[in-house]
Amino acid sequence: MTGSENARGRKRFLSPRYLAGKVREKGAVWCFKSAVSKLFRLIYRPVKRSAGFLIWVFPVLGKLLSTTRPDERRLLAIYDLSCQPFSIGDILVIQEASLVLLEKHHLDMVDFAIVYDPKHPVSSDPAFASITEENAMYHLASILPVAQVNQHLGSLFVFNSHSHLERFIADNGDRYQVWPTAWQFAKRKYLYYTVFNDLLYNYYREHGSIPHLLCRQFLIDWAQAFYREHVYPQAPVTVQVRNNNAFHTHRNLNLECWVEFFHHCEERYPVKFVVICALGEVDDRLRQCFNVVIAKDYHTNIEQDLTLIHMAAIHMGASSGPGTMAVFNTKPHFLVAKRFGAAALEPHSYRGMIQEGNFLRFCFAGPLQRFTVGPETTELLVAEFARMWETVDVENWKSLATTEDKPASEIPMWLR
Repeated sequence: MTGSENARGRKRFLSPRYLAGKVREKGAVWCFKSAVSKLFRLIYRPVKRSAGFLIWVFPVLGKLLSTTRPDERRLLAIYDLSCQPFSIGDILVIQEASLVLLEKHHLDMVDFAIVYDPKHPVSSDPAFASITEENAMYHLASILPVAQVNQHLGSLFVFNSHSHLERFIADNGDRYQVWPTAWQFAKRKYLYYTVFNDLLYNYYREHGSIPHLLCRQFLIDWAQAFYREHVYPQAPVTVQVRNNNAFHTHRNLNLECWVEFFHHCEERYPVKFVVICALGEVDDRLRQCFNVVIAKDYHTNIEQDLTLIHMAAIHMGASSGPGTMAVFNTKPHFLVAKRFGAAALEPHSYRGMIQEGNFLRFCFAGPLQRFTVGPETTELLVAEFARMWETVDVENWKSLATTEDKPASEIPMWLR
C-alpha cells in the first residue's frame, strides 16, 4: 500500500459518517476497541524506531527502553567501507574488537554488518580505484569469508545504503548493543587505533590478556588434514609473503633474504615453511626450496589460509592482512613491519608499545611475538627463527603424522 493510500484510509477512518455507520453496524464497544487497536498500530512503529535510535545514541538507555530479554541481545559490529579500508587485516582487527565487546557487555553472539555507498563503495585510496559501483559486490565476496574467524558469529549483513542500515538499527535497537557508537559512525571515524589504544589496551590492563581469534572446528579439521598430507612429520611454520607490485611496494618482503633463509634451514631444522600469499605473488625461487610448501598451489581460500596460520607452530613474514591472525593469538611470531616508523613508538600511536632494541611488540604480546621496523636481513631471520624454535615441541608434531585422520571439509561439489 502506498503512502497516499494510507493517508486516504486514515482520513476515511476518521470521518463522522464512517464512524456513525460503524457504530450502528458493530456497536459502540466494538468501534472503541477497533479505534484503539488502529491507533496503537499507527504509533507503535515510529515510537519503537525512535526508541531504537535513542538506544544507539545513548546506550545507557538500553536497559530502560529495550523489550528484548538480556540473553537474546547481540552485538552488532559495523564495518563502514567509506572510512575503513577494503582490507583483510582491518576486518580481523574489528573481529578482535567484537570479542572484547562481547565480554564487556556480557553477550554471546555478534552480528557483522558491512555497509557501503554504491556510488563511492570504498575510500579514496588509489589502491582501490578499480572497485566501482558495478563490481563492488564482486570484490566484497573476497573479504566476507574473513568473518568466519569468529566463533561467536551469528548473522552477516551487507548494506549498500547508510540510511538503510540506520533504519535497520532504529527498528532493532532494543535487540542490539551497537558498535561503533552513533557518534563514531556519524563522524566516519577510522577505528583501527581505537581498537588498539582503547579496547585492547584497557582490556589487557584489567585482565592481563586479550581474547584470541579462533577458527571454527571444520576449518581446523581441514588444516590438520592439509598438514598431515603436505607437512608432517615436520613442524609447520607459516610465512606470509608480501610481493605486491601494485600497492605499497615498500612493504614487500626482501625475497632474496627469505630464499637464503629457507636454504639455511633445509638441513638444520625438521620444518616445512607454508607460504601464504596471492597466486600472483609467488616467486619461482620459492619452488626451488624443498622445505617450502606454497598454499596457493593447492587452491586455498582466505579462510583456509587464516586457519593454516592459526594451526602452525610459528608464523613469520610481512605485517599485512592475514598475518594479523597471528597477532591476536598466542603462537610465536616475527613480522616485518616496514610500514611502522618512529611515530609507532609515541603514545598517541600505540599505547603501551614495548621497544626492545630494534624490535617492537604490543603491550599484550609475549617476548616471542614481535616485529622489526627496518628491512629484514638473512642473519636477522636466522637469529629470530632460532629464538622461536626453542619453544617448538618437535616430538609433538612428529606424533601428529600418525594420528587417525578426521574427515576434512571440502568445497561441496554439488553446488556445480
